[in-house]
Parts: sequence; C-alpha cells; structure tokens
Amino acid sequence: MDYPDQILRKEKVLKESLSGITVPPLLPTEISALTNFRNKAKLVVTGTKENPVIGLWGDKNPDDGRELLNCSLHVPPINDLLNQLPEFIRAASLEPYHISSRKGELKGIIVFYSDTTKETYLRFVLRSKESIDRIKKHANTLSHVNCLSVNIQPVPHAILEGEEEIFITEMKSIHHKLDHVSASLGPRAFVQTNQNMAEKLYRTAAEWVKESRHEKFMELFCGQGAFSFFCAPYIKEGLGIEINPDAVKEANQSAKDSKLNHLKFKSADAAKVEDEILKFDPDIMLVNPPRRGLATAVNLLLKQKPATIIYSSCNHETLSSDLKILKESYKIKRIKIFDMFAHTSHFETLVELSRLTE
Repeated sequence: MDYPDQILRKEKVLKESLSGITVPPLLPTEISALTNFRNKAKLVVTGTKENPVIGLWGDKNPDDGRELLNCSLHVPPINDLLNQLPEFIRAASLEPYHISSRKGELKGIIVFYSDTTKETYLRFVLRSKESIDRIKKHANTLSHVNCLSVNIQPVPHAILEGEEEIFITEMKSIHHKLDHVSASLGPRAFVQTNQNMAEKLYRTAAEWVKESRHEKFMELFCGQGAFSFFCAPYIKEGLGIEINPDAVKEANQSAKDSKLNHLKFKSADAAKVEDEILKFDPDIMLVNPPRRGLATAVNLLLKQKPATIIYSSCNHETLSSDLKILKESYKIKRIKIFDMFAHTSHFETLVELSRLTE
C-alpha cells in the first residue's frame, strides 16, 4: 500500500474506533521515514549451528525460519551486526532451539542501537546457561557491541524473554539520548523502536503540558520517564509511577545526573497507587499504558479527576474503551496520530482530555 494510503487507512481506523465519542478533527498525522527507522530488532534463531537462520519463524512450521539479516526497516548498524552473528554462532557452537523437538539452546536475539550515542546492546536469549562460557570466549569478536548479555528463557512457550539476565560485558547499560534528554538503557528497558518519531511524540506531549500551565505533573506507566523528562522544564513538581524497579532506578539516576530535583520516580503497579495519587494530588496526569490499556487504573483517574489528562496509546481499541469510560467526566481537546510503526496496521495516538465543569 502506498504510504499516503497507509496514513489515510490509519486515520479512518481511529475515527471508526472512536465512534460514539465526541472527537475534534484529528491534528495532522506525524509521518515516519519509510526505511532505516527501526532502532531495535527482536529476531528468532532457527536452522542449525552450522547454518543458523536469524529472522522470523516459518509460516506453517516455526522451525522453518525466514532469514532477515538485511531488513530495510532497521538502521544500518543493526544490519551490520546481524551479519556478523552467523559466524559468531558457529564459532561459539550455539545450537538454535527447535520448537518441535524442544532441543537446542539459542532461541532469539535482541539488539538496540542508539543513533545519538552510537552505542549498542546485544542480548542472546538462551534455553539454559550451557553455552555462556563459549559466548564469553568469543565476545571480543563482535565489533561495536558495548553491552552484551544473556537472557535465560527455559520454558517451551512462545515467550521471547525470561526473568534471568547474565551480563557478559562490564557495561550493564548503554547511554542513549533523545533530543535534550539523556538516559541509561539496560537490556530490559522499554524504548520506542522509532527514535525520530518518539522524539516528536515526547515533544508534542511536553508542548501540551506547557500550554496547560499546570504545575503538578504525574506520569503513570512511566517506564524510564521519557515523557517526564521532556515535560520537566514546564512543571514545578513531577512524579512517575512504574512497576519495573530497574526502570525506576535508572529514571531516578537520570534525574539526579540531570539535576532535575523536582522529578521523582517510584516503583508500584500503576493500577494500585491510589494513595500515591491522592497524596501527590496532581492537576495534570499523563498515562502511557501497555497495549491492554488502563484497565482498573481508569477508575483512579475518575476518582482523582485531574484538570487535564494526556493519554499516549499504542492500541486504538483499548484507547477507545478507556475514553468511553472517561467521557462522562472529560472531553477530548485534541488528538493526533504518530506513525511509529510504518508499513504495519499499528500506530501511536496522543490525546489531551479536559475535565468537564461540574
């Protein structure tokens, strides 16, 4: 599908999804580059250790993989690294895992490259620790890898990552910069795959916060606090809530390093932080939930009723469900699509809601 038609399709899908809600005209969609925009790759490994296939599972038989070493969506340094890996797999004798037989070790590869700092982290997802020593032995043959780790995923299910992370390099994170915001990214950190579009998303949210003139800002599902850091110049006090303690630790460290003493981050399930919300009493809340949407956290918004809510969503269906609950107390002020995932049916939506006068 031609790219302009992709955009029209996504705008149509969003409008249809929000039927039954009073919605102002969409602001102009932010469009993406069409190639070399993905800074992150998650790929499975099939084949054999002599002839590994790095890419996608097969359509009919997952073990009949499809190679994807030179995807035109990836930034070039990712493709350069992926092309080094077949030889590394052979040298380290990493037998790809086969779903049908439940044998083998190497399940997947995850790589992230920062355009701004030129640093890369690479993760091997393994069934067990059997091959860690061989990975360590050959690690220095991989060029331009700053952070190398092994993720242990022992269960025979379609879950890409496990709970245990073992670092091969001394570095346990890489430096990353979005616009003026610096961050430390560990292998488990959430990061948008389209860096340029992510900057546009965060800058737009920050501009909306600035225009709101509110001073007490809370971010739910904050991850490492990207929205909070972009909004920091326009608020007097900010609190981010995130369930992942590692992300919170890195967010607080980034705030300290940046001398942003008015930003704080706490580790808690965003759906169970009623006391934190009531205590902080924000007048503006930004929510950035996973694909499942706000779930029970929507009730916290209705109870607190901040003057303004900014909602960043990667799933128009759960966004629609949540907005239909919120419409009794809020109206949509503006709404905008960010085409974070060109050539797919997915997109990011940013919505600003204003509390209705009682």
